Amino acid sequence: MAGKNAKRVLRISKETQPYRTELTPVSFLRRSAYVFPDKIAVVHGDRRYTYRQFEERANRLASGLRAAGLRHLDRVAFICPNTPAMLEAHFGVPAAGLVLVPINTRLTSDEIGYILKHSGAKALFVDQEFEPLVKPLDLQGVKVVRVDDTGAPGDPYEDFLAAASPEPGEPWLEDEYETISINYTSGTTGRPKGVMVHHRGAYLNALGEGIETGMTFDTKYLWTLPMFHCNGWCFTWTVTAMSGTHVCLRRVEPSRIWELIDREGITHYCGAPTVQIGIVNDPKAHKLARPVTCAVAGAPPSPTLLGRLRELGGDEGTPSLVDHEPAGPAERLGQVVPLVAPELDLVREVHEVVAAELKDDVARQAGRLQGPRLLRTRGPRCAGRRRGNHRGHDYIRRRRMRGSEIARAV
Repeated sequence: MAGKNAKRVLRISKETQPYRTELTPVSFLRRSAYVFPDKIAVVHGDRRYTYRQFEERANRLASGLRAAGLRHLDRVAFICPNTPAMLEAHFGVPAAGLVLVPINTRLTSDEIGYILKHSGAKALFVDQEFEPLVKPLDLQGVKVVRVDDTGAPGDPYEDFLAAASPEPGEPWLEDEYETISINYTSGTTGRPKGVMVHHRGAYLNALGEGIETGMTFDTKYLWTLPMFHCNGWCFTWTVTAMSGTHVCLRRVEPSRIWELIDREGITHYCGAPTVQIGIVNDPKAHKLARPVTCAVAGAPPSPTLLGRLRELGGDEGTPSLVDHEPAGPAERLGQVVPLVAPELDLVREVHEVVAAELKDDVARQAGRLQGPRLLRTRGPRCAGRRRGNHRGHDYIRRRRMRGSEIARAV
């Protein structure tokens, strides 16, 4: 390759060493736009963007941020639902050599203000639905751009893109361990805490998710999982790496999800058990003639939920909704496999046995901890002993892990 195309494909980082290319998810979009420029990359209502357009919009975002005076590793915050703008941020911001700060749209104005200050955000893009959350904040020194999510001229975000260059800029990335995103917790135990993700980690995790969930060129991913949550479990980058199609969704509405599954030919989506329960129990829920892989995390899916997923399967008992969990907590139930009746019965049996054992263990530990020995060891000397709550909790945790190993074997 030579000329401009070579730059578009290869120059994703500063090439200080001829034998080394820094790993970054930005390369996923560069490759997909080069190899499949006319393939549909993003669907949002009636809007359709090809990979060529997707890359150009990300380039415009990167160019506009640099033109606004931002410098290497400055922070750029986004408060948006699952829209094209939020997806473009995951490529345009790092392509500019900056750091993305995706903010939970469910936080209070005070919490958002804290995150903006703590992260040192120099720019803020906020969806019009959530603009009231930032109105009371002192945003002096922060460039604010409203996102109306129309895709048309007159939308401040669209005007921001239109004023910038669609060509890829000179890469600022010097090391793959530079921060690509700072993801904040919800602050349930205090102030929100920021987790720094680097380019290499995002790149490798994104590929791992694609392998585990079996994504391919034909993948059509429905955005039921918030992109602000762990960068959408990295599927913002995974789907692009596979040259799949992102189907955006502003809010989780089970009826709307079923409509999109049918109309857009959805093959994958993610969500916690509470989201899955709403989907499988919606009045529009019906059996599907093709597989749809749903990744579940945040909590273990119950046998009842697994059974309901199986009921929505196609002919001859082959399930169309296949449960899979990419996050891997202690109660993980295993790989992407069709769940048939005998396996579901065994899963229920394992759950019952483990639950009974845990109940007995907790009762025994509680009796032991409430006995006279514990009362005698309370006080300063207790710190050096292996009795009490610490040992009890460790014991229960080990039993839970053993129970998960049984479930994985199923």
